[in-house]
Amino acid sequence: MNFYIVVFLTLLFQISLKGNIILVTLTGLHLEASPTMLGIILALGSLFPMLLASYAGRLSDRIAINYLLAIGMIGAALSLFMPYFFYNNLYVLLAVQVSFGLFQILTVVSSQNLIGTVSTSANRAKNYGIYTLSVSIANLIGPLIVGGAIDFFHYRIAYMVLGIFALTSGVIFLFIPIKKKKVTLKEIVEERSFLQLLFHPQLKKVFVTSGVILTGVGLFEFYFPIYTDSLGLSASIIGVLVSINACAFILSRLLMPFLQRKFTSIQIIGGCLLIAAVTFFFMPFVTTVPLLALLSFIMGLGLGCCQPLSIVMAYDHSPAGHTGEVLGIRLTVNKAVQFTVPILFGSISFLGFFSIFWFNTTLFVLSGRSLLQPLKKSKT
Repeated sequence: MNFYIVVFLTLLFQISLKGNIILVTLTGLHLEASPTMLGIILALGSLFPMLLASYAGRLSDRIAINYLLAIGMIGAALSLFMPYFFYNNLYVLLAVQVSFGLFQILTVVSSQNLIGTVSTSANRAKNYGIYTLSVSIANLIGPLIVGGAIDFFHYRIAYMVLGIFALTSGVIFLFIPIKKKKVTLKEIVEERSFLQLLFHPQLKKVFVTSGVILTGVGLFEFYFPIYTDSLGLSASIIGVLVSINACAFILSRLLMPFLQRKFTSIQIIGGCLLIAAVTFFFMPFVTTVPLLALLSFIMGLGLGCCQPLSIVMAYDHSPAGHTGEVLGIRLTVNKAVQFTVPILFGSISFLGFFSIFWFNTTLFVLSGRSLLQPLKKSKT
């Protein structure tokens, strides 16, 4: 199957995925959900991904990926259609998040594994860069669509539009066969359990680093709309601010080949985490749209290169026949934190946004320093 067809179809689904992140937050605020209730709603989107990401990855190693992608995308679309028919009910949002999380994890893990499968060792980093670039484009388009649909139509229409994007890509994947990569006898290894992969010597740092990166991205996607809504900004303006972050992601990934010629992957990730840490530190002090746009852009530059590099690291260090499962474990680590943090910070909301943003500052500083510290010692 053509690589660029895969990227385009996953782009359509990612528009619905990225759009839903901001839409469920704004819908919950519109329905006057309490901070604790909103935290639970956001966390439930990570429940099944946390529990099933590894299993979904194992499935993608063993059965036809196009069927998994079709099931995941069509199921996610049906989940997004629910608020159109059952609106003004917070419990419907709970059901949507649980259902959407179940189906989207099939899609995310399978698509990442598929990109690696249709690539070679020579072009895998480049292809993952293009794939994550398409995710950034979706992160640009999704919030703009959601903000416009809410302000000019209704929250229900926004859900319907996002559902159509997911349904379209799922139906196409249903009828496109994908040949699985053959594993040679030299590549065949013994079965590995979940714990064996989780504590694999070469994978432990990959999982921790990936979890930190994706936690930062997730917390920004969840709490930046809440923070800007508390400032009285419209849905359209919030959508534009989130899209500015996506523009920076796109720019950073276009610059990634240049950075890789100058620095190692560890240096890039460590430096980007420190840049993002500074941005999170200043975030709760900023209340004007121009400065919020600037911080959103810098955040995108800081985290933009990290995701494709962490995916490549996970894929390249995976034992033969376990690439999908390793990518799934990578997401399990991330989703476990994303499930815990919204509930935790929703229940201690009296501490304000300082606690949320400074949690990320501390996390990024510690992680960035731990990555760069061995490099400093090796030079001495």
